[in-house]
Amino acid sequence: MLVVNPEIKKDELEKLFNKIETLIAKEGGNVEGVKEWGLRRLAYPINKYKEAFYYLLYFAVSKNIVPKLEGLLRISLPILRYMTTRKEVVPTKKNVVTKVKDN
Repeated sequence: MLVVNPEIKKDELEKLFNKIETLIAKEGGNVEGVKEWGLRRLAYPINKYKEAFYYLLYFAVSKNIVPKLEGLLRISLPILRYMTTRKEVVPTKKNVVTKVKDN
């Protein structure tokens, strides 16, 4: 999740997302999607802003890339806050192993 400066210009935002996508692709990962939540009121002011744009970024990478990605997010000025979480894999019939009891 990214919390982005509300005064960011569209071309700056596109450059930022391109940097993120390039880093992920260069390390062998892929961006699965970006969901824009839009402009929302913050629970408390961050850098004197009371509102910010929220984005959910879904990507698949190895765990080695996460520190590099967080470093990029940390130094990017338009990003007020970020949070990376790991999505658990939901079991499906294909990846569930069932045990059979022997009588």
